[in-house]
Amino acid sequence: MRYVILLSYVFISLICFTVKAMDRVRYNIAQHMNDPKQAYYLSILQLALEKSADKYGDYQLISLSLDEAPQGRTLDLLANKDLLDVHWSVTSIEREQQLGTVYIPLLRGLMGARLFLIHKDNEQQFAAINNVQTLRQYSLGSGIDWPDTQIYERNDFDVATSDGSRLHSMLEQKRFDLFPRAVHEPWGEITDRADLLVERNFALCYPTAMYFFVNKNNHRLRKRLTYGLEKAIDDGSFEKRWLANPIIANALVNSELPKRQVLKINNPYMSIRTRDILKVARYLYEPIQACVTPLL
Repeated sequence: MRYVILLSYVFISLICFTVKAMDRVRYNIAQHMNDPKQAYYLSILQLALEKSADKYGDYQLISLSLDEAPQGRTLDLLANKDLLDVHWSVTSIEREQQLGTVYIPLLRGLMGARLFLIHKDNEQQFAAINNVQTLRQYSLGSGIDWPDTQIYERNDFDVATSDGSRLHSMLEQKRFDLFPRAVHEPWGEITDRADLLVERNFALCYPTAMYFFVNKNNHRLRKRLTYGLEKAIDDGSFEKRWLANPIIANALVNSELPKRQVLKINNPYMSIRTRDILKVARYLYEPIQACVTPLL
């Protein structure tokens, strides 16, 4: 009888373990913005979960639509509420302190290579810019809760801030001069904005990264995503999926980075851990490695 009870206990324990092995992963998708870049991050999230199934078991992805939550608010919910399990965002020291960070750059360094949206009326006045000092003569537009905003301000730029969804309209109204966008971002954002162009002569570079973030206490998911992404880098599936994304593939061609004057600035809001990560060649797209590698 005692043996039967023991077997029953083992059987129940195995059932409980199987149930616990199903990781529920809730993420926010902003449906009203219709932002095609979100599909890339979701694809990489799925890849990380698939690659980690051998060690961590099955998973269930659950999409939420918190359309009214800007980036900063979404990260606050991730940190303080049992509502979200993962979100992707540009990093900062503060975010890495408040959240569990998966230290693998999701864009392979592209987030730190910036092109500029400009008003078509001003195209000629930017053609001669070849140094940061000259660039500082012009005002930049940036999101009020974006880590990049603090980087620009610390580098002595005049920055006009607003909710990210309003910045393109503000540029159309000439309320600032230049709108810095990551290499993969600008073209899709101006398809219906005839007054805006992608500036053709220079790029701004600084070290930063786009990471997955989880709740500070969700050690299992942080370790799982790290394990899955490292495995995907090792077997080449991460790079393959990155290159297969049409937005990224088109950006690598359209940006013509080798022909541009590269202007570099510092990022004083970069953690030591991120600084070290951005010095590891396996995490970066080789042609922009020199552009986004920290100076120190």
